[in-house]
Amino acid sequence: MPPPATAGQLDALLAPAGAVLLRAFYLAASLLIIVIQAVPALRSRFLAYGSRATSPASRPSAASKQPKPSLVSQLLDYAATLQVPHNWFTHFYVLSAACSLFWGWRLQIWSASAQLQVVWSLMLLQGIRRMLESNAYTSSSQSRMWFAHWLLGLLFYLSINVAIWIERPAGHLTSWSSATLVPAILTAHLLQHSYHAYLYRLRTENKGYQLPTHPIFSDLLCPHYTCETAIYLGLSFLAAPTGRFVNWTLFCGTIFVAVNLGVTAIGTKDWYIERFGRDKVGSRKRMVPGVW
Repeated sequence: MPPPATAGQLDALLAPAGAVLLRAFYLAASLLIIVIQAVPALRSRFLAYGSRATSPASRPSAASKQPKPSLVSQLLDYAATLQVPHNWFTHFYVLSAACSLFWGWRLQIWSASAQLQVVWSLMLLQGIRRMLESNAYTSSSQSRMWFAHWLLGLLFYLSINVAIWIERPAGHLTSWSSATLVPAILTAHLLQHSYHAYLYRLRTENKGYQLPTHPIFSDLLCPHYTCETAIYLGLSFLAAPTGRFVNWTLFCGTIFVAVNLGVTAIGTKDWYIERFGRDKVGSRKRMVPGVW
């Protein structure tokens, strides 16, 4: 009878299957978001949250007499009422930081490879920074979001801390990683923090939402979303296992981030146009400079 497998051997057996499951989850969740965005009946009920959920275009006119909704519409309307406070976003980053600390202990990060140590540290930085920002920059707004947003966010942050190590980035940092990727990721952190701080000051100092006038916002409406995507994209290359140029599990997670924030950016631009007018929004792009 063969001896029982050790924990390390079990990890080696389970890691490939786990990577495939995580990739499937990120891609399936991305597809679900795209489908919801593409179907007006779903988009109007489930995608908008925060200030965008109170857009004038999303509220039915009291003067117009609406026909009795179908059973499907009634079920969708009921599902849309299952909401949680928007400031529960903070839970995402508390969970992310907690998972980073857990996996740091589980992987004995103090004795791991330099590559894994750096990737783990940058992921922990993301969780802690966003947790502190959410606490400092969250207003007393009573806005809410659909409960599925909250659940999906929890699943993402629970799993993304596994994605950084499941493909076993056990090598040394290359000169390209040290000189290019790490500084680029840290720059994206600094820029995103500055944009979050600016948007918070803009809202609180003016007692309401204003059209951003920061120089970067003259070209982009959601540069903080661009930075978020750039952070995960950089991590997917930084965490590449030996012999590969990218960590495909993290890359699939980046696709989810890009799709999720991209759909939110669409709603953000529409909301800006409704609130401030198309002329004032002008030709500003959503997330990608000069493109989209």
